[in-house]
Amino acid sequence: MKDLKTELKKVLGSQAVLEGDGKKDDIIVKSKDRDQAKKLVEAFFKKGKITYKSTFKKSKSSSTEVLEVDGFKDIIFKPIIQKGAGGVAFEDELKKDLELFYGGEDLSKLRHKDVIVEMQKVIKISAKDKCEVKAEGSKNQRRVLAYSSGRLTVSNSTGETLTDLTLLCGSDKTYLSLKMSNTYYILSASIFQFFLNPATASSINEYFGFNGQKMGGFGKEYVCLTKPANYSRARNNLQDLLSQAYGRGVIVIHKKRDNDVLVSDVQNGADVIISGLTENSYVYPEEGVRKYANIKVDAKINGHGYKINFQFRGTTAADRGPKYLRILLERL
Repeated sequence: MKDLKTELKKVLGSQAVLEGDGKKDDIIVKSKDRDQAKKLVEAFFKKGKITYKSTFKKSKSSSTEVLEVDGFKDIIFKPIIQKGAGGVAFEDELKKDLELFYGGEDLSKLRHKDVIVEMQKVIKISAKDKCEVKAEGSKNQRRVLAYSSGRLTVSNSTGETLTDLTLLCGSDKTYLSLKMSNTYYILSASIFQFFLNPATASSINEYFGFNGQKMGGFGKEYVCLTKPANYSRARNNLQDLLSQAYGRGVIVIHKKRDNDVLVSDVQNGADVIISGLTENSYVYPEEGVRKYANIKVDAKINGHGYKINFQFRGTTAADRGPKYLRILLERL
């Protein structure tokens, strides 16, 4: 087999996007269901009697094993994180609008005039600047959670890594993170390892305010002893985590619908105030009922009201346990 990437494209078809050539670089398989993509590739190898090995490499994938094939680089499986309804189209359309705007086109001719008007108000963009608009959303850079000394930190939270569109105005760069639809995710990151590790299980549950016994709804391996919930501490932790996830050094543009646009200039991190965190804010997994945990709160982010869901769940029907933390925002 000379061209592994071509063969994998035949196997996966339109279900996945492949990056890397398999010779100089690892092959990265991005799909909505990476476990299913991995199964298809393994079935192809078994049918063709191709020798391979499935192994865990933390440096390449935080939760899914990679495949080693003799004579080739590794095959890595990653999820495609959607931008929300119409998100990709929004990115393309706004790029065109901004290019027309800097080219002197009348605002009435633009698809997202409402966004451009808000950008003029908040970040003072001007057609006189003649900026270049660079699309960078396809980078889809992975964000990783680290847990140390009782604090969760989020990697890749600066404008340079969160950007969907970058405005290049001479030597100045302005990073735009785009959100579209009523609700949208600002974080999807692997977290199950902290709940499974006996050294961190009790601490991470207490960090969020969870009852470690009730987390047994995910499976007995997730049961642990926890102190009575300290909701004041948990609220402070969630505020810190939400601020990190929102990012810094970035312009966040959320278009909920036509003429309902919020442009937020987040240079030094988002100002987050969470309210209403009580025992009733917590939803736990129950066998045969639900396979996820959730923390529901109200919040103010830079003075604007939101409903927030901190979701602990898998992304496929086969997933077990709180594999990912996904933070869902609904602007009020």
